[in-house]
Amino acid sequence: MLERPLLLPLLAIIAGVASAASFSLYVPAGLAVFLLILAVPALVPKSRIPFSIILSLLFLIWGNLSVEPYLRPQFPPGHISGFAGDDPVVIEGIITERPQPADGGCRMQITTEKICRRDGYIPVTGKLLLFIAEGRTPLVTGDRVRFSSRLSRPRNNLIPGAYDYVRHLSLQGIHTVGFVEKQEDVILMLQGVSQPVAGWLDHLAARAGSFISSVAPPVEAAVLRALLLGEQGGVSPELTDAYARSGVSHILSISGFHMGIISLVVFQLLYRAVSRVPFLLLHCNARRSILLLTLPVMIFYLFLCGSAPATLRSVIMLGAFILALALERETDSVDSLLLAAFLILLLTPGALFDISFQLSFLALWGLLVLTPWFMTPFASVGKPVLRKALYFAMASAAATVATAIPVAHYFHKVSFTGLLANFLIVPLLGYGAVVLGFLSLPFIPSVPVVAEWLLMVATFLVWLSNGIIDFFARIPVATFLQPRWPSLGLFFLFAVVFTFTRGARTRAVGCSLCLVSLAVSLIGFPVHRDRLQITFFSIGQGESTLVRFPNGKTMLIDGGGLPSWGNGRRSVKDVGERLLAPALWYQGIRRIDILVLTHPHPDHLQGLLYIAANFPVGELWEGVAPGEGEEYHQFKRILAEKGVPVRQIGPGDQAVQVGEARIVFPGLPAPEPGSSKSDENVNDQSLVFRLALNSFSVLFTGDIGTAAEERLLTASEDLHCTILKVPHHGSRHSSSPAFLAATSPQEAVISAGYKNVFHLPAAETLQRLKKCGARVWRTDEDGTITVTAERDGAWRIASFSGQIR
Repeated sequence: MLERPLLLPLLAIIAGVASAASFSLYVPAGLAVFLLILAVPALVPKSRIPFSIILSLLFLIWGNLSVEPYLRPQFPPGHISGFAGDDPVVIEGIITERPQPADGGCRMQITTEKICRRDGYIPVTGKLLLFIAEGRTPLVTGDRVRFSSRLSRPRNNLIPGAYDYVRHLSLQGIHTVGFVEKQEDVILMLQGVSQPVAGWLDHLAARAGSFISSVAPPVEAAVLRALLLGEQGGVSPELTDAYARSGVSHILSISGFHMGIISLVVFQLLYRAVSRVPFLLLHCNARRSILLLTLPVMIFYLFLCGSAPATLRSVIMLGAFILALALERETDSVDSLLLAAFLILLLTPGALFDISFQLSFLALWGLLVLTPWFMTPFASVGKPVLRKALYFAMASAAATVATAIPVAHYFHKVSFTGLLANFLIVPLLGYGAVVLGFLSLPFIPSVPVVAEWLLMVATFLVWLSNGIIDFFARIPVATFLQPRWPSLGLFFLFAVVFTFTRGARTRAVGCSLCLVSLAVSLIGFPVHRDRLQITFFSIGQGESTLVRFPNGKTMLIDGGGLPSWGNGRRSVKDVGERLLAPALWYQGIRRIDILVLTHPHPDHLQGLLYIAANFPVGELWEGVAPGEGEEYHQFKRILAEKGVPVRQIGPGDQAVQVGEARIVFPGLPAPEPGSSKSDENVNDQSLVFRLALNSFSVLFTGDIGTAAEERLLTASEDLHCTILKVPHHGSRHSSSPAFLAATSPQEAVISAGYKNVFHLPAAETLQRLKKCGARVWRTDEDGTITVTAERDGAWRIASFSGQIR
């Protein structure tokens, strides 16, 4: 490892950052001083090992301490986070990074300066992430802006398997977020207050983006803007998903492949131009000079497309490679990769947890390290064309293998069609659209006609690629591979051992141990549960509950979903894909034996569409509430295509036995004849059932209101329960005193979204629950809630936030 001088310092920085960000372990700063003292005598011995160890420990401390201020911030008086609350405030500040498109709107980072009030100004400090719900802002880096917004502190989805969004923002120094409806709500106060060069580059990029949009149709223009300017947020979620399902999503990121192709094009163009001037060829080293001239072009392009981490990494690697060639020194591709990672983490240690950072480095590792190994069986192939085709195939396979485990961990699906898709898409987009689009950029301000023709050809190539991608996206992706953090760590360990160990026997033993451990962690061992487990997911302003029966059967009750609303509030686009499915996979759920839809309102139905399409389902239970609308019919079509039997359950239907658990459907009299199909009526026809395991029981109530509760009370069935799933998210129009007296729950679980616009649960409902003696659990405050019941009647309840009762 000492032959790779950057390896130990890089691993040390990674260990320091990871220990702080993942395990909240922080090193005393005084230890660094002690190590510096030890480093002086360590320089004297002939062996470099003691000094290397001390130096690595110093980098570990550096990585650890560099992220501590972000993860354990000490907010000074006047920090913007102190103004978070329900009341809007008027804020003035400076845009510090180029605004990025996102979900039909955009987002921007703002360094706040003051809060504006009628009686004067209050100076403030700190970064703010501002979301604009609709519109693309013309504002650029360095502009001073003013806007009115309700502020809030970032909050994670308190559900197993969810991405740590709070840590992601904290590592960027962002602890406050704001929302506005439209771009017009952000007022430009003064243009170009700071960072004039960055602002000028933003204007250039905006002008180029507008020109592309004027030439190409919206879909193709969005892809071209991503390929050429790094604006990935402008590509629709549907198309982004299609690229991911086809295994070619990497092409949308301006990374090493793009920069390598572009630098080669720049070098060839400059060399051809210089070769026509004999004087230059005779009096200077043209090849070396052109190599050096390529660097400023790459750096300029880096800033033009927004200095994304993947692009920055690529420029650092290319820079090291070009300088080595210019100085006529040998260069090692792995050392260049280490240098790029070391510099990025040294300057921005939080990039370690950036998904694009991890995937781009692993893809490059696969190309540099695995590809030669994959090509070994084809060493005897002599035909140049066939050998190039094989090399391209093996490079694609190496990148797919290198990123398969992380992709499965973060995105919960892996596409094995990428090998074939890359054969078609990389030449069309990489060698075609990217090169033509890049060549058009300098012509946009100078000769627009030439730029237009180049972009028209690039647009055709994008259109053709999108058609191919649409075909490949229809092929099912693998969702059976769901690695957790230990598997990811073992894969990274394998990469290090495979790349840096010497000796065939040592490498074979080390890699075998890593791969066996990785396989065990991925496959896992079957868990024989002899208890009942019920999980109430914190899924926003919706409802979803997982039941795991003692015999191993699973039941999923509703799937959550978020209605559309204004006030600048953002919502998860697909609750099933983004929240519910990852939570199920995280808990080892691969099949839903019984899928239950209590009633077909969006906040109970939407998430089930993705579940129905991506999980094996044994059967569907639904109530008598009428199902209408495109989402409901799509849900039924998915199940029909998969041959899933549907059982409509009416009030008083025969009880169902699932192992030792018993499910009873109380006899709920039908509504009065002629009653309307209003939302209230659909709620009152929710499927209600009581699940019991010996003396323990849970009453599931859907969204019934007081009218349905009154009809339930007229039935003869026993409504008493240990735990009550509170009706209608705690609405004041449900959970009547008579109903609570009849159910007499010890615990009450309310599913509601954090600070939802409906102001649920209602204060009246909480008061009634308290009066009846039930302890209240809320998914908006406590997160996901898990109840475990033993066969002997003993039970316990715990929340994601750590409370146990």
